[in-house]
Amino acid sequence: MTVIELLLAISLLAVVVGTLAALAQAVQTARQYSQCNGGAVEEARMVLARITRTAQGAHANPRFPGFLVVTEQMGPWRFPDTLVVWRPLDEAADPAGLPRFDELVVYCPDPEGPERLIELTVPKDHRVVPPPEDLAAWRSAVRAMQRAAKSQRVELTRLVHTAVVAGSANSSRRAAVRFERRLRPSDEEWAEYQAGSRGWEDLSWAQSIYGPQTGLSQVWLRMEMQLVPRDTTGALRRPIPFFGSAALYYLVQR
Repeated sequence: MTVIELLLAISLLAVVVGTLAALAQAVQTARQYSQCNGGAVEEARMVLARITRTAQGAHANPRFPGFLVVTEQMGPWRFPDTLVVWRPLDEAADPAGLPRFDELVVYCPDPEGPERLIELTVPKDHRVVPPPEDLAAWRSAVRAMQRAAKSQRVELTRLVHTAVVAGSANSSRRAAVRFERRLRPSDEEWAEYQAGSRGWEDLSWAQSIYGPQTGLSQVWLRMEMQLVPRDTTGALRRPIPFFGSAALYYLVQR
């Protein structure tokens, strides 16, 4: 081989080795990315499935339609990050009235660490809950449940994305968790019907199913949360949004 041929062979070999090294690095990066995101995806799937299963098994009536979203207001910002579900273990103590505290399952960020989403229950608390329209009483009740020594907590995930609330005095962090509830017929429609300004047939019944004495109501839940994957070194990556929904149907008597 001549010197020129040898140099060409070495150059080609260097190009091949460099290409293979870059390809191996890309494969390793993709593998780490998949493992990192895959863990967050599996965790989000488990959390959403658990909340969905609880919501779909809730008890509902016109006074308390299955579940309730409790919001917090901080300045101009509104945070609907707490979900209360009426899920008695057996028969409800008052099926036509309001639930008891020990019949509730609460999903909310942990006040001691908002990156943790917890499931909260309070066994053997037989007090009647406030009416769903009294959100101030519900905020106090949820805070009391979070502080109660007899409360039982289940940590669902500790990967929730958090952010500092703009303009907050103590730079408090809030979890990127959102719940939304919609009713058919809506609270406004039902109030108009009870006031006599809307007819029974004019209510927006679920699937337009109603009769002379009963109608089919629907309560719909939308869930959104952002989880932050961690790579093999424990470093945080960009948050990933996840979404879920659940629906509950029940009959309303005229």
